Amino acid sequence: MKMKYAILASVMVFSGCELGQEKIPDPSAEQAQVAQEAYDNLRAQNFDQLMTHFEPELQARYQGNQKGMQKFARGLPQEHYKTKKIVSKKLHNEANQPSKYTVTYEYGYDKNLVQYDVSFDKPNGSSKIRDISVSIFGEKI
Repeated sequence: MKMKYAILASVMVFSGCELGQEKIPDPSAEQAQVAQEAYDNLRAQNFDQLMTHFEPELQARYQGNQKGMQKFARGLPQEHYKTKKIVSKKLHNEANQPSKYTVTYEYGYDKNLVQYDVSFDKPNGSSKIRDISVSIFGEKI
C-alpha cells in the first residue's frame, strides 16, 4: 500500500500537480498587453508613457527621478528578444497590505537574459501596475 502512495505522489509531482495549492491564473489579455507596453516604454526610455501604466502610488515613487530611471533603462538590451515566457506567478495577500499579483517574464536575447517582474492588484483585475522590477543577466551592454 505504501508503494502505491509513493508511486501516486511521484506521478503527481512529475505531472506538475501541486498538492494543497490552487493554480494561479495567467494575467488577463489586458494585463499582459500593459506589461509588454511598459517593458517596451522602459527600453525606449519613454518614461512619460511608462508612468501612464502605473498606479498613483508607484507614479509618486518614480516622479522626479528621471536620472535614476535613465540609468536603469540604459542597461536593457535594445535588440529584439529571441524568447519571452512567463516563469513565475505569485499572489501576495498580507495583513494590512494591498494584495499583489506578480508575474515574472523572462526575455531571452543573444547575450543577455532579462527577468521582468510586473505586479497588479490581482489576476484578471486592474491593468494598472502596482510594482515593477527588472534584473539583467549576461554580458555587459
